[in-house]
Amino acid sequence: MYPEFEPQQDFNQGWSRRKRVAFGLLSLLLVLTLLLSAVEAIIWMWTQWQEGRFVRSDVPPTVVAEEEGDVLATAVSTPTPDLSALLPLTELENDRIVFIDSRGEIATISPDGSNLRTLTDSDKRFQFPAWSPDGQYVAAIGNSRQGSGIYVIHDVDDVDEPDERYFSRLQNPVYLYWSPDSSQLSFIANDLEGELALYLAAVSGERESRVLGTGSPFYWNWTDGGERLLIHSGGAGTDSRLALLDASGEVEDEEIARPGLFQAPAVSGDGRFWAYAEEQQGGLSWLTIWDRESDEVERYRHAGLIAMSWNPAANQLAMISGQPDSLDFYGPLRLLNMETGDVQVISRDLVLGFFWSPDGRYLAYISVAGMTNDVQAAGKGNGLAKTAVSLPLAQQDNPHPFLLRVVDTTSGEDRLLTQFQPTFMFLGQFLPYFDQYTHSHQLWAPDGRALVMPMRMDGRNQVVVVPIDGGELHPIANGDMPFWSHQ
Repeated sequence: MYPEFEPQQDFNQGWSRRKRVAFGLLSLLLVLTLLLSAVEAIIWMWTQWQEGRFVRSDVPPTVVAEEEGDVLATAVSTPTPDLSALLPLTELENDRIVFIDSRGEIATISPDGSNLRTLTDSDKRFQFPAWSPDGQYVAAIGNSRQGSGIYVIHDVDDVDEPDERYFSRLQNPVYLYWSPDSSQLSFIANDLEGELALYLAAVSGERESRVLGTGSPFYWNWTDGGERLLIHSGGAGTDSRLALLDASGEVEDEEIARPGLFQAPAVSGDGRFWAYAEEQQGGLSWLTIWDRESDEVERYRHAGLIAMSWNPAANQLAMISGQPDSLDFYGPLRLLNMETGDVQVISRDLVLGFFWSPDGRYLAYISVAGMTNDVQAAGKGNGLAKTAVSLPLAQQDNPHPFLLRVVDTTSGEDRLLTQFQPTFMFLGQFLPYFDQYTHSHQLWAPDGRALVMPMRMDGRNQVVVVPIDGGELHPIANGDMPFWSHQ
């Protein structure tokens, strides 16, 4: 499936160090290419993104059809899908977008820019708001001089003080994730030993939050209807762990396998398949798909770090993986069909992250213009691929903006939606861990007609609705970290 490689054994143990540094360096280089000179780049960095650029490009749809030799299937060109059924954005009903406004408060808004509600007015600055699956609540991380906590609030017109579900002066939370039934919040917080601790808190507030496990980094996916959590902690080092934890704390943990080079485990929408990377003999990392109905296991060799996400409506696994000697996952985008065993190349671009539409038809992805990973995409059989991809990012005459594209997985149509400059929080915090955030924070509209993205436009962070039919972009508010409700 992928070229062979000699894996890196000493995987970084921290959630935010080498991964964040790697993406930080990439983002810095990409930003530098948008400027006319190095002097202008330095000035731009010191003014904290005060000269944000935005370019929209209308490019005809293209179809990716790359031959993958004996292993990877070929994408087939088919007619452009009918997008005429998409309704105007103004006809969206019951959909809400939550975001953080310029004052750090939680706000919600309709997709057409109407019915703006500011939900909080406090001394806290909030981050990464997340809708409950039932659409009734918003949870967010709140920071103040006194400490940091997890807060829950209703999406109502009246400004209110959010309900506190966790607070600490020293052990600050960094990420949260609702349970499928909206009754619990799982989140990770720094502990006093330099690790991350996974907590569960009842939304009702009937009991105090409690720790389920520790490790760093820490990733997880709810499964079995919210009764258990499939967790991956400790990277791929000696303290790493891939295990099944009981949400009630009453059942002993079940150890699954020795983790390979990956971040977040992935559970298919019907719960049948689990996907993760497993270390096998010789220290090699293999993508492992466990069919829990038949108890059969399939394994595929992969290069570098791998990030993956299941189609929410079908047993298809999208994935990207990095260079053989790297601990980065960005690379060509592939799609593995578990029903047929076929692997299809969706894009040969340097893909940084991808996001399924709720109905599973569309796959949105973010790539870098003019950059491909030909070695990884064209690898066959057991061929070695140890040559690093050339990144001519510093060439002032060869800019590389970020591209937002969407592919119709039923037809193969690949459409460029826009070129854009992401906000700092999206680039530095969300994108490096997109495979975990896709479990908890939704960029897609519930009906799959549009995405909401945080962009730098006119020198400000703006919430922008991006229709997938090629229509005009809709900046609807000043703010950051926008996410769509699930219904």
